[in-house]
Amino acid sequence: MQYSTIFLAALAATTSLAAPWKHQTPTDNNLEVTLSGASSSPVTTSLPGSPETTVQPSSTGPFTNVALRVGQGVSNQASRCQILNEAGNPIVVQRGANTDITFADGGKGLWKFRDGASLVSSISCSPKFKQITGSAIQTANEIRVQLADSGSEFAVQVAFNPSGERQEKTVNPGPFSTVQIMVGALVRKQDYRCQVLDKAGQPLIATRGANRDTTFADGGKGEWTFDQKSEVSKVICDPAFKAAPAASA
Repeated sequence: MQYSTIFLAALAATTSLAAPWKHQTPTDNNLEVTLSGASSSPVTTSLPGSPETTVQPSSTGPFTNVALRVGQGVSNQASRCQILNEAGNPIVVQRGANTDITFADGGKGLWKFRDGASLVSSISCSPKFKQITGSAIQTANEIRVQLADSGSEFAVQVAFNPSGERQEKTVNPGPFSTVQIMVGALVRKQDYRCQVLDKAGQPLIATRGANRDTTFADGGKGEWTFDQKSEVSKVICDPAFKAAPAASA
């Protein structure tokens, strides 16, 4: 059987149009973050590989897992991302022996939420994110309280293990004018509060912004300033502490 040149050309064109399109996922310059687990349907969010970007997922969950896929065109194949819970705190994730507040691809699949199902308020990817390694692992699992005197630049720091129990430590008496609470990134109770006692054993009052209190939290907001420079006797950290607003001076 013979076919005309026009017919063969038309057939070739039709075959070409019918050929399936090859989807490249994600061989471009994007990062894909997929949230899954719990009772929610999986949600995949695409972010540019650079620069630092923060977006809200199309669904807040709850979720129990997250995975990152780095596009083949992304220059930094070790890119890392982070997800925040409804309180704005990083969600701690685990994969194998690794526990962290940021996660990578590495072709190793899912990271699980360490503390169970959680709502997710935002997703961030940044070239500044680094894996927690070495001595930083210990710091990330501690609560550190720093007492300082802004006038003399003298400061002392004491570390607490967040064991879930009340802990007291005697410190250099100072005097000091500020206190700062630094809760490690991997500490489960991010709203841990501490208290500072004066030489008479009474709680010192300190102010930060609009807050004036006798127990002090981190919150990523820096130092609390004592009403007046004071010598101290003890620092107490207790998971049972709540905000205890003090009357205005």
